[in-house]
Amino acid sequence: MRSDCTALTLRWHLTIEDLILNQMRLDESASFTHVTPGQNCRMKIQMQNQSAKIVAHKSKLDFSWVIGGLAAVAFYLVLPSIPLDENFKYRYFNSHWIEHCTVALFFIGLAILGRKLLNWPSERGVLSENILDGIKFDPQSDSSVVAQLLREHIQLTGRRYQSTELFRRIETVCGYVISRHTAADLESHLSYLADTAMARLHSSYAALRTITWAIPILGFLGTVIGITMAIANVTPEQLESSLNEVTSGLAVAFDTTALSLALSMILVFATFAIERGESNVLDQIEDFTVHRLLGFFPVEKSSEVSPLLAAEHDVARRFLDQADILTRQHLEAWNNTVSRCREQWASLATEQGRSLAGALSAAMNEALSTQQQLLQQTQAESRREVEAMQASFAENLSLMQQQLAESVRSQLELMHQSWKSASEAQSSIQHQFTSALAGTIDAVQQNVSTLAGSLQDVSTHSLAQAEALERQTIQISSLVGSSQQLIQAESLLAENLATLKQTQTLEETLLNLNAAVHLLSARAHHRAA
Repeated sequence: MRSDCTALTLRWHLTIEDLILNQMRLDESASFTHVTPGQNCRMKIQMQNQSAKIVAHKSKLDFSWVIGGLAAVAFYLVLPSIPLDENFKYRYFNSHWIEHCTVALFFIGLAILGRKLLNWPSERGVLSENILDGIKFDPQSDSSVVAQLLREHIQLTGRRYQSTELFRRIETVCGYVISRHTAADLESHLSYLADTAMARLHSSYAALRTITWAIPILGFLGTVIGITMAIANVTPEQLESSLNEVTSGLAVAFDTTALSLALSMILVFATFAIERGESNVLDQIEDFTVHRLLGFFPVEKSSEVSPLLAAEHDVARRFLDQADILTRQHLEAWNNTVSRCREQWASLATEQGRSLAGALSAAMNEALSTQQQLLQQTQAESRREVEAMQASFAENLSLMQQQLAESVRSQLELMHQSWKSASEAQSSIQHQFTSALAGTIDAVQQNVSTLAGSLQDVSTHSLAQAEALERQTIQISSLVGSSQQLIQAESLLAENLATLKQTQTLEETLLNLNAAVHLLSARAHHRAA
């Protein structure tokens, strides 16, 4: 659709140019009827020379693409010596062929802008100099004579500005006046030349606009290629080993996009500034031609027109009217076609949006339902596992309580038996000690009484004393044996006291165990609740 509209626009421009050329030929043929054959031949030669100059000017070769390509090659040759991070230079300039193409297009765009920027000094210089000063002519002279003098003057004084737009504009105006032998309708012709120059300026930026359009497209292409590489390199079985390849693909995607967007922004702003400057130059040229150039040509009174010339003008006017009608019809058809295309695109976009929204909503609903089912299943499994864990924990807790109770009961029984045996042993030891002590005391008393009787009889009965001493020795030896028994009873009593202390320690341990059992039971009941 876009190509059809472009072809239709070009066809309209060609039709309008053909109409203007036909009108100029008719005017020239009419003007040739009033000149001599020598003048006619001279004017034809001048027009041919002027046409040859214009064609030669338009056929200048544009080496901006070659210069831009060479600049890109030079940039890559100088890139290793630029003091930047090597990782940065590799990521944004050498990691993928899309980055090479993006940089090449960027330098081509810079070359085109540089060629336009080089023309600024001459364009502004010819505007700052008054190249029309010093021209002398008779105010009563014919317009063609004035145009011839003006052409000769600018060819002498403005030779170094022959490549400027103002010089070409003055040359074109002089050729127009010389060919028509009149300055009538010169103001409309100047407006036509200004419009043509503006259109030519706009068309000169077509390649640059294409480049600024293509650079972001290359970035998006790099994004697609990088994401495709990342997705293609993902292997769920070897996720860790393929992670480096995935990240390298994503790096290509984002690096190419960032580079293209940055370079396109630079080109867009530079293009805007230079195009604005050139349009200002064209506006100044138009003001110069309107305010300075029109003053050199006097306003001529309309002369009598021959019937043939009037008929030709009438035919040309009718032809122009028909061309105007045809142009309007084409414009209406174009507007209708564009509106229909817009409506079709809008309806198509709406339908696609609806279908996409329906598909997305269906997919989201299905995914949400599947997720809800999975969540419910997971919740049920978790609930069952928690219940099983609680049951097993309760069983283990009850079993542990039973084992602890049995162990505590057995320990208590053992401690009771030990306590009972210790009490019996202590009572028997005390009884033995008491009986031994009483026997010892009786023996001592008997020995003392015997000793007293023997002492009383010592003086009288020495033999009896010896026997008494002998008996006393026997009794003392028995007393020593009783003392040893008393020492053994004391040691047994000390052992029994130590056993009692151990029994008290065991009772404290059992009390602590009982408290721990109660604490565990309370926590188990709390978790079960």
